[in-house]
Amino acid sequence: MSPSNRRGLSIAELIVGMVILGIIGLALMRVMVMQARYFDHQKQANLARNVSRGPLNRLVSDIRMVEAEGGVTAASTTAITARVPYAIGIVCSSDVTGTTISLLPVDSAMYAEPGYSGYAWRNGAAKYFYIMGGSSIASGSLTTCTAAGITTLTADLAKVIKITPKLTDSATVGTPVFLLRNITYEFKASNLVPNGTGLFRTVVDAGTSEELSAPYASGAAFKFFIGSALTAQTAAPANLATLRGIELNMTGRSEKNPRQAVAQAPAPFVTAVFFKNRLN
Repeated sequence: MSPSNRRGLSIAELIVGMVILGIIGLALMRVMVMQARYFDHQKQANLARNVSRGPLNRLVSDIRMVEAEGGVTAASTTAITARVPYAIGIVCSSDVTGTTISLLPVDSAMYAEPGYSGYAWRNGAAKYFYIMGGSSIASGSLTTCTAAGITTLTADLAKVIKITPKLTDSATVGTPVFLLRNITYEFKASNLVPNGTGLFRTVVDAGTSEELSAPYASGAAFKFFIGSALTAQTAAPANLATLRGIELNMTGRSEKNPRQAVAQAPAPFVTAVFFKNRLN
């Protein structure tokens, strides 16, 4: 058979083939678009969840160690200021030159952070006395603690310090003492995300502020557990000494809308922190 007599595709067959390919291509395109939309929703939801997860450990580790009756000095639905312990020890000796204290091992980075605000000690009635400002810390003598029968774990990053002026006479050898910083956690306008809400951590006496994460949903706020109540209330108590825990509404949101969505993806997150150092 000569080449001129070979049969090929007719125009009708070609059109039918193109129509079939178009239908298949359209179906595949719709699947790809739906998959892309799904993955974008998942991505934005993960980003929203990370907003809350990022600062959670830091906030909880600070707030949990607050002393119940005098640890919180200011509170509202958007901000709390607390006296956060960062080093704990016991008195070795006290004289006119100051009070020598043996500290338990402490994280060196946490200890070196600026912003020392004061200290507190506990008397026999388990009440803490706070001295805010007007004191200074220097290195103490290990032999002073050894002479008092107190072993200091200096090999494990423990320290011996000397506080001046000295603690009052009610702080005797073996009295528990902790050093503290005034720290504020606050929800306010973000510097990182335009028109967003961020969570800030401010070391008050150092004057340093850090935006931990953003953006948060409009409902992000603090609530308050009073006494032995099992339900947190919105308003902070007039007497902050009755405060026993904080409910954290840290609902985050994505920075942008997922594809074909009318709002940012939310990530609801609510948890609670109860103070460890409480008697009731």
